[in-house]
Amino acid sequence: MSHQKSNPSDYELSDKRTSAGVRFADVPEDSRHLVEWIEGCHSFDAQLPSLDDLPIPVALTELPRLHPDRPRGSRAMLCAHGAKGRLDGLRAGAWTVTPFNDWRFAVFDDGEIGWIPKETVVPKSLFVPFRNDVN
Repeated sequence: MSHQKSNPSDYELSDKRTSAGVRFADVPEDSRHLVEWIEGCHSFDAQLPSLDDLPIPVALTELPRLHPDRPRGSRAMLCAHGAKGRLDGLRAGAWTVTPFNDWRFAVFDDGEIGWIPKETVVPKSLFVPFRNDVN
């Protein structure tokens, strides 16, 4: 089974501050999940198939870690940071899509997290939604 991080409750986050110094409790509810993504303070609270049940997708072993077509710039950095927070500690092959766009990030076989092209075929059973309350 996949390693899980502890998931901070809304109460635990309410007194914590964002990197900009704003209390999470003061962030509007409808955009709090986006700020949590950017800050990397969310976690995945479900189980993924084990490596024995579902090996690492071959496509991920063939892609370069720093893909030459990867997005660049400040939005890309925010998305990558959020993806690293979301996928940290999960098994190789786990992947997610950012809440801001359709960029995909995955855990490679060495544990590193990086951008993958949209055309990359990865199993749906290894998908990690950007929020726990979204399917």
